[in-house]
Amino acid sequence: MILRPLHSSNQLNQSSKWDSRQHSSEGPTDAYGELEFAGFLRLSCDTPPQIVYNLMTQRWGLPSPNLVVSVVGGEGPEKIKPWVRDVIRNGLVRAAQSTGAWILTGGLREGVARCVCEAVRDHGAAAPALTQKKVIALGVAPWGLVHNRQQLVNAQVTRM
Repeated sequence: MILRPLHSSNQLNQSSKWDSRQHSSEGPTDAYGELEFAGFLRLSCDTPPQIVYNLMTQRWGLPSPNLVVSVVGGEGPEKIKPWVRDVIRNGLVRAAQSTGAWILTGGLREGVARCVCEAVRDHGAAAPALTQKKVIALGVAPWGLVHNRQQLVNAQVTRM
């Protein structure tokens, strides 16, 4: 099942800390769709992986991965060492491209996840569109930490 909010963003006290048990219930999602640059989906922690995989490969048209690489850690505001950035930019992204891997991150705009995002973005901008495989990066972030998440909620969206 998919998570949906119990309260609108206007009803949720801005000083309250978001908690999935308190502020959500299971039901059809109302936060699913495509942005200019990517698809997004709000889901429950116990959504069957096959449903998510089918959405990404069949609906969004992502190629099936030959490998999935999960990059975790270093999600705080501290600076990432230059050699780590180089490993991500020159090693991880190239390896993902050559193997057809998906790169999984924590989806936040800080730390290692931000480095991965920037490396994939820069690779895509520099790569000739028809001659190189696209690098797929997936960010899996807690709904309560998604910036401007209320803008992703649309009650008129096609239900899953």
